[in-house]
Amino acid sequence: MKKDKTVSLAEKVLNEHKAENIQVIDVKDKTPFADYYVLATAGSNRQLKALVELIEDEFEKNKISIGHIEGKAESGWILIDAHHVIVNIFTKEERDRISLDELLKSK
Repeated sequence: MKKDKTVSLAEKVLNEHKAENIQVIDVKDKTPFADYYVLATAGSNRQLKALVELIEDEFEKNKISIGHIEGKAESGWILIDAHHVIVNIFTKEERDRISLDELLKSK
């Protein structure tokens, strides 16, 4: 099966810039508003902000539209809504606290 371009680009940026615990969760059959969630952990608020900016740049270069971005690095969680792909980047503390991985996998 061919991998989704938006997912592949997000994973590429996250891997290249040392995000941790990168997961792609297919939610096509679970929710009407997205096909995939990409989750990753940043080592700091500064890295979180940089990862978001790098993904924005890569999506723009590849003509992938972003609906909106929510959150701030200081909060420990930023969400990039690329329509059918939702990228969530957390600090470790926020990812553990929110447990979005478990929620998405349990549906």
